Order: sequence, then structure tokens, then C-alpha cells
Amino acid sequence: MVIPGGSYRRGPPPYLTIGLIAANTAVYVYTSYQNYFLESSAGSIYSLGFTPYLLFSSPVQGVARVFTAMFTHADILHIFFNMYFLYLFGYSVENYLGRLRYLLVYFASGVVASLFHTAFSSVSDWGLLMTPAVGASGAISGVLGAYLILFPNTKMSMCTILVILPVCFPVASYVFMILWFALQVVYGYFTATTIATFAHVGGFLTGILGTWLIARRLTKQYQQTTGMSLADILGSLGIILRGRRGLGRAAKGVLVALILAVVAGYLYGALGSVLARPQTYVLSVSADGFGDQVLMVLQGGGVYVTTSQVDEVRVLINRLQDTFFYDPSSANNTRVVQESYITQVSGVSVPVELRAEVTYGYGGVLENATGVMLSRVVNVNPYTGVGRLGPSIQVSFNISAAEVDWAVGVLALDVLAVVVSSATVVAVLRSEEASAIGEELDLLPFA
Repeated sequence: MVIPGGSYRRGPPPYLTIGLIAANTAVYVYTSYQNYFLESSAGSIYSLGFTPYLLFSSPVQGVARVFTAMFTHADILHIFFNMYFLYLFGYSVENYLGRLRYLLVYFASGVVASLFHTAFSSVSDWGLLMTPAVGASGAISGVLGAYLILFPNTKMSMCTILVILPVCFPVASYVFMILWFALQVVYGYFTATTIATFAHVGGFLTGILGTWLIARRLTKQYQQTTGMSLADILGSLGIILRGRRGLGRAAKGVLVALILAVVAGYLYGALGSVLARPQTYVLSVSADGFGDQVLMVLQGGGVYVTTSQVDEVRVLINRLQDTFFYDPSSANNTRVVQESYITQVSGVSVPVELRAEVTYGYGGVLENATGVMLSRVVNVNPYTGVGRLGPSIQVSFNISAAEVDWAVGVLALDVLAVVVSSATVVAVLRSEEASAIGEELDLLPFA
């Protein structure tokens, strides 16, 4: 838990921030009332969430989903903590930037967060393209980035639980922001989390860059209106404060190192897209009457098929072997498949009996398939993650494939992420140009 200091909670109430909280809450009530307000329905997640592939297959719908996803949340804890952070940090940022500039930073951060998330599919998992993402986290991460630029030295209280007792201690806001940002980068690269951490990264960097571009002139105007800052006046009298307005050298160094790590990741993704030239296909799958679309990627001679949120489709896809989807020896031919094999699902050896007719096109890529699969389900303990074989199942299925040229679009977004991240390095190095006038008051012994 974190509580910012009250030094900059002055001025009128943050009506825009309150309005955003009200809008998010209203949408959550609508999407969750069927589940007693504990979580949004699966249908609302699919219909309002941002599914990245839509940017390429249906751009108008994809752009619309970027904005609807900003107001949709998965469950009650998701919306609570998002709105908590929005109010705590949005209060000061809105009052300093003004409502129009604040709204611009908020939505720009949310949009770029979605683009960073989409581009990260080439770095992490192509399955991101087919998975709905929801939440205002990207936009709120931008508000955190704005707060870092404007009020880096404002005192905050960080609270945690030590054994069984709550412990709180004061820190400068830049310490919390940099720690939080580092966790997003580390989790994004090194953990298999379902949280869109690089959407947070994109929003945070956009908030830093956008606020620096906007607030430089604003801060200069404030300084011209109020005259020299207190630090400047004391400096002219030979009294030098130990602190400084804006970020210090160490903070800048850590931030720049983290941002360069982000740049390196997206450069890796872009380079992989150029050298490996991935081919992408959308598979329309019907399993026992339940349908879904999954993504198939051919890259470096291998095949990767994303999973599905539909149980019947997921069970089928998890048990089909790579050669079922891609078989160069069967190019431009139809193959009758009758085989039995053992495959691994959640660490469990699962028997599979497959009878199907598969048509392959140029290069041996599946075009159409119809058949029946006999297997057994795997029951996974949600607490231990241990799986065990369940009852037998029979799945009748139809699969058709259509090639899509999404890799080029993802490559373009990789380049965009590199450009935005690189520009943010400049903003960090010159952050004091935008930091709020008067923040150095907290550095005085009597403040």
C-alpha cells in the first residue's frame, strides 16, 4: 500500500479524476452485476476487452476496443486498486496540468499502452494477439509517470505487513515509482504472468514523455508568474539546499537503464520478425459445436498455436501435434490421419486417438481438417497446480485456416515502442525542466 504526501493536494477538487472513477465504476457495475459485482462476465470481457489482433483484422473495431477496454475491469480487486491509484496520483497531476492536458496524458498513455502490449507479442508470446486485455492500468500508469516527472521528491508513506504487524515508512515518490517500474519490466521479461505488464510499461513511459513535453512550458510560465523559486532565492543568498528540484543523477541513471532494457526487448522482437519472417494464420476451430479462433505462427521452421479460453477448443488444441498443423511432406495434398499417441498436458501423460481428414496447402500448412479425437481430460488442482487424468472424452471438430499478414504490423509497433522509449530517455535526463515549481520546499529543515 502506498499513500502520497499532501504537499500538492491543493486547489479545486479533481473533478475530471472523479468523473473517470465514476465512469469506470458504472461500467464495472454493468459488466459484473450478474456475478454479484465480484467479477465481470466472460461475455463482457470478450465484447469490451482489447484483443490485439483486431487492430490488423478490423482496425475500426480494434481502435474502439482500445477505449472500451480502458473502462472495463476483470474483478472487484482490479477496479479497486486501479481507482485507488488514479485518485491518489491523479489529484495532484490534474491540478497542476489542468483538465484538458491531464485528459490528453491519460488517454494517450492508455492508447500507447495497448500498442506496447501488442508489440510485446513478438518478444514474449504470440498468444497475446488473441487474448482480451482489460483495465485502466495503462492509462493510470501514465498518471504515475506524470507524477514522477512533476513531483519526484514529494514524501510518501509505503506500508507493508511485517510478520503480522503493519509497518509504514516514508520514501520520496521517485523511489516508489522506479521500484514499481522495475518490477513491471522484470515481471514482463521473466515471469509467465497474465498481467499485461508491458502495457503498464508503455503507459508509464508515455506519461513521462507526454508530461515532459507539456509541462516544460507550463512550469516556465508558473516560474515567470511567481518569480524565482524559493531555491533560486536562497541560492542567490549563498544558501544551497542539499536536494534539488527534479530527479537526481542516481534516479536518472536507474530509470535510463530500465528504459534501455525495454528498448533492447523491442529491438529483439523487431529483429526476430525481420530475420525469421514469421507467417501468421487464423484458425477457426469448432469443437463439439463450440467455436473460437486461435493463432498459428510458423517461424524458424517451427509451429506455434495459441490456446483458447473456450474449454472444448482448448482441450482439442492442447492434444494435437505440430505435424497436424504443418506437414511439408503433405503440401498440396489431403492426408487421412489415423493414429494413437501420448502427449503431455499440464505435466500429465495423456492418451490421444485421432481420426481425421486434413487438407494441406502450399508449403504444407493446414487449410481444412475434419475429424474426431478420443482422449481424457486433465483435472488440475488450482492450489497445487498438480494435474491428474480425468474421464474419457470424444470431440468432433472442424478447423479451417486463413493466412493473415500481422507480423508486419507487429514489427511496426516494435519500432514505435523503440522510438517512444528512446524519446523518454531524453525526457528523463532533462526532467527538471518540467518538475513542479516549489517542490523544493520539502527539502527545507522547517518544511
